[in-house]
Amino acid sequence: MQKRNIEALNELLMKHRDKTIVIGTHGTALSAILNFYNPDFNFNDFKRIWHWMPYIIRVDFEGTALVNKEELLMIECGY
Repeated sequence: MQKRNIEALNELLMKHRDKTIVIGTHGTALSAILNFYNPDFNFNDFKRIWHWMPYIIRVDFEGTALVNKEELLMIECGY
């Protein structure tokens, strides 16, 4: 799953190079992507975002290299 997500993300990044894009996904896919760029992002981090809907982050890339990640909005849902 991680490989497929990274391939799709890289395709979007190259197609829309030097543009701002918005991508929506679910927490499992997002966690796999974040783990690809930062292997220290692990199951405990995934559990941390488990009950946040929405969980909105800004991720900056240079080409296909992640250069910055910023958490913008986290709303805890009731389940």
